[in-house]
Amino acid sequence: GDVVWVYWRTPEEWAALVEAWVDETAQKGTVLTLYELSQGEDTSGTEFHGLDLDLLQKALQVLVKRNKAQIFGQEDQLGIKFF
Repeated sequence: GDVVWVYWRTPEEWAALVEAWVDETAQKGTVLTLYELSQGEDTSGTEFHGLDLDLLQKALQVLVKRNKAQIFGQEDQLGIKFF
């Protein structure tokens, strides 16, 4: 059936949190997987740790549109490079 998203933060707000973390941890130029962003040790304690992968992808698409990131790879092995 239909899927309805109920946000407590918009994808744009999640994107801002991810972007701030990238800046704070000097991850620009680094390639990370979706799993590393949502489940990895480095993001433990961040507000986006454990975030639903579909919602994380929506947030990352915001960064792609702003030319702050690039997503590549296959669906189960997506990588994200931050600029």
